[in-house]
Amino acid sequence: MNNEFMNKKMIELRCSRCGKAFKPDEIVYTCDCGGILETVYDHSEVRFEGKDMWRYGDLLPIKSRTKLYVGGTPLYSFDDVNIMLKDETRNPSASLKDRASAVVVSLAKALGYKKVSCASTGNAGVSLACICASEALESYVFVPKTASRQKLAQLRAYGANVVAIDATYDECYDICNSVSKQKGLYNRNTAYNPYTIDGKKTVAFEIAEQLEFKVPSHIFVPVGDGCIISGVWKGFKDLKACGFINDMPILIGVQAEGCDPLARGKEEFEPDNGTKTKAESIAVCRPRNGFMALRDVRESGGHFVTVSDEEMFDSLKLLASKTGIFAELASASTIAAIRKEKSERRIDKKDECVAIITGSGLKDENALELLEGENATA
Repeated sequence: MNNEFMNKKMIELRCSRCGKAFKPDEIVYTCDCGGILETVYDHSEVRFEGKDMWRYGDLLPIKSRTKLYVGGTPLYSFDDVNIMLKDETRNPSASLKDRASAVVVSLAKALGYKKVSCASTGNAGVSLACICASEALESYVFVPKTASRQKLAQLRAYGANVVAIDATYDECYDICNSVSKQKGLYNRNTAYNPYTIDGKKTVAFEIAEQLEFKVPSHIFVPVGDGCIISGVWKGFKDLKACGFINDMPILIGVQAEGCDPLARGKEEFEPDNGTKTKAESIAVCRPRNGFMALRDVRESGGHFVTVSDEEMFDSLKLLASKTGIFAELASASTIAAIRKEKSERRIDKKDECVAIITGSGLKDENALELLEGENATA
């Protein structure tokens, strides 16, 4: 990769599995061993300037900002739920994944690419299409035919080239990688493009700043591929290396009972009859970032929690009615997990817990149908 546009404070890319190091211009995606690459920065004299996620340019691979305002989302504290809420529904496409897309699209544009691709159950694809539209790039999004109507409508509104496949997300991911290589598309896929984690880590930077660099005891993150939770951990590690914080949070990864490979300590599993959850954003049988997610959660002293669809739906309603934040089922899993952990006394009721609300319920067809069904029988 031509490093003319790369941040000079990014020293190298290091494989998460074998530890092999590469200069930024030596490699584009993954290590020779198949391991996911992690960025390594010079942490001296780091400054944060600006308002949105690009204020963290010293710790991002590229400093050129996108036209749309990404990041700078609120961190709320509500007495009724006794949880701090990082509301990522305020991003342009109503998803945390805009952070990753902003970095990838900025790189694609600087490197001369006109077309960017990804596989998605919905949010990542919508995010990519949104940011590409604002930067005059074409997006190619590979999705299962079962993706929600709301997300498909968003994709088409943003002008994406939608490749709807009668396949699982995991199969779409492999197809996307193959087609992108053949057609010369810049590939955004999580756990493949090393810079998606760097975009996602900015949510950790914001949480720390919003708490005046006092680190919360626990951070709850919904987990599908596992890229967001690794991004959160990398963000706090970068902050500690820079000297901004002294402590680290405990990470709690949240998965659906019907699709929980990482909670079982596995990087993949084959369910008996497909995934058994309506939380489509975390319905991933082969978490592509599973190795790092398991490593990071263990390193933090945390663990994985599983919650049922019923617990997610109840928490979705609680969250909306008590805070005015309407989360998708997958995002409401964090609230369900906190309630479960507190009721079973695995965390103290006084512990400072942050739940990351990664996506909006307005894009979640299953959540809307459940609410409609409940109202119809009321």
